[in-house]
Amino acid sequence: MSRRVARPYATALFQVTQKEGVAALREIEGQLAAVAELFRLEPALVRVFEVPSVSPAVKLELVNTIAKTLALRPEAHRMLVALEHHVRLRYLDEVVAFFRELVDRKEGLVRGRVELPGAPREEQVAALAKALAELLGTRVELDVKLRQELLAGFVVRVGSRVFDGSLLAQVRRFASSAAGE
Repeated sequence: MSRRVARPYATALFQVTQKEGVAALREIEGQLAAVAELFRLEPALVRVFEVPSVSPAVKLELVNTIAKTLALRPEAHRMLVALEHHVRLRYLDEVVAFFRELVDRKEGLVRGRVELPGAPREEQVAALAKALAELLGTRVELDVKLRQELLAGFVVRVGSRVFDGSLLAQVRRFASSAAGE
């Protein structure tokens, strides 16, 4: 449900601001992400916007204070006002995530995650991202997640694709092929 609510807001913001270029889009994304982080750290703050006993004027003043304190661009400020007006500030995290996807798509970037049993060297992650970029025909940025239970190998998730080169997957494939003989 939240993704369905967030999509129109993120899309509208993207359409209005895309002419300003990727740098401006990333700045707006970062600013809204900072507000979302503030809401994550202070959940009572989000609840203030949802309580009917708090007047709309007080809520708007609070949004304006947040925008001024964080020096938000006008577009980011207007997004917060729109979300507050429609009692949707609880979905800001999802708006930011969907907006990030739109900006990534404009930049030709795909985000993925590599799961490894131990901490990799930077050049290993860069080499893997480069190989995936060549395979997928787009720029790839990887986040690293440590999973000691893998023991060896790796698992890469990029979009809906999964590349499983873990020891566990190799053992399963071996067992499956041995059982079939």
